[in-house]
Amino acid sequence: MKRFDKGYIYSSLLSDVIYSFVVMFVFLEELLFTDEGELRNIIPYIPIFIVAFILIYSCFTAYRIMYYKTSGYELTETEIRCNKGVLFRKHSVLEYKKIHAINKRQSIFHRIFGIAVLTVDSGSTNTAHQAEIMIIEKSSIVDSLVAELNSLKENGARTPESDSLEESVLLSESDSLYNFTSKKKMLYTLINVASMAFFIALIGALAIIVIGVCKLMLELDYLGTWGQYFLYAVLITLGAMLLSSFFVLIGCLLSSFVKYYKFAITKRGNNIEISYGLLEKHTNTFSYDRIKAVKVQQGIVQRLLGFASINLEVIGYTADSDNENTDIGVLVPFCKYDEVGEILERVLPDYTPDEKKTSAVSYFPFVSWFLLIFGTISGLALSLTVAIMLIFSVSAPIVLSVALSTALAIAIVIGVKLLHGFLAYKINGIASSGGKITVYSGGFTRKVTVFTVKDLVAVEDVTTPLRKKAGIASLVLHLRTNAASNEVKVHIQEASLTEELEKLLKV
Repeated sequence: MKRFDKGYIYSSLLSDVIYSFVVMFVFLEELLFTDEGELRNIIPYIPIFIVAFILIYSCFTAYRIMYYKTSGYELTETEIRCNKGVLFRKHSVLEYKKIHAINKRQSIFHRIFGIAVLTVDSGSTNTAHQAEIMIIEKSSIVDSLVAELNSLKENGARTPESDSLEESVLLSESDSLYNFTSKKKMLYTLINVASMAFFIALIGALAIIVIGVCKLMLELDYLGTWGQYFLYAVLITLGAMLLSSFFVLIGCLLSSFVKYYKFAITKRGNNIEISYGLLEKHTNTFSYDRIKAVKVQQGIVQRLLGFASINLEVIGYTADSDNENTDIGVLVPFCKYDEVGEILERVLPDYTPDEKKTSAVSYFPFVSWFLLIFGTISGLALSLTVAIMLIFSVSAPIVLSVALSTALAIAIVIGVKLLHGFLAYKINGIASSGGKITVYSGGFTRKVTVFTVKDLVAVEDVTTPLRKKAGIASLVLHLRTNAASNEVKVHIQEASLTEELEKLLKV
């Protein structure tokens, strides 16, 4: 069995320098600061810090060397084998014909030493939290392994005919159909910032009302006069918006310019390969037939400006346990909504969305339960608060101000829910044709989910006695995909639609 490349040890020890400092300061924080939070004179403690760093770094070094000594991989005639672990040893065996996803990852430390991490996944939901096989090799060897495993996955075993698969670039940053330009990346960033600022402003408005009620009830003099109070409240809200927007701006800039650097989608035989990244390069490979759904998403700001993102739902497709990647299902991070059909027609022609053929049949059910529950609870709470204040002879102006302020806060929450319900009423619907189902769902965030009939495993009808009498129901469609995300919901449709979808299960 071949061991991993020694570059694993060198790159790990380089990154462990940072981890050692972090661990050292966590355990020796009391030596840095006094009980009052002031920084101590650390010169007398320098020898302690040096000894602690050496001990912690030595532990990391010992672990890396033992991991290298006990880990390795082997390609046999029909399967790939992998050993890894120190205290808990893991021996994994995966047949070539059961390979589902092949992913290559390179961090900045890996690139310094010319190595890469290759993970091979079977797509089993029992091991969805991690890949079965992990290999650490030179980047050039990993590239060869990716090509070889893609060929072996098709053939099921080593054969003389295991040649390189035909390659065609479907989309890239230089492609006329999809070009993730700097202008588009900046717009992507600004839309995310605007979305965050909107919700911060909403929370800030509610906070101003709540704090205003507290000022009335407790007569908080340190908040100043009412004019000063509103000025401070508005300034704090604006400050929170600017601060959060700044962090979102930095995060989105790094995500769009660094993470999606040289974004490209390539097809090799029956395999789709998505590659991107500057500091950490990702190359994710999976079979076309493992795709179970395509999801087109639009936030409220994206909808206003006509943009969207396209994500994939691929069965069992996850990052390795050492490096979780929340964006592993991203197909196209940002594009015009009008381009979605054209992009999918070229990359995934079986998953091009159809126009919605049914619509929600009533608006009221989208908000009825919320109005009933929230309205009852908030009404009782307001009545109880006013009653208690009257019992304790609180002055009428304060009682009136508290009642009006609380009612205003309740009205804002209900107004947001009514708007969400209206958007959901306009969005929800379904289309079915040619063995393909397109589901439109969401509220503030619009979602278009496309999947094939062969991946539909169950149809669930959710209704109430009143809705049943009116002939309407919400539908939950269960797909053959990851256990944590195997439901697609479409609300307030005609109940007869359930029977139509159940017929598709029998086909």
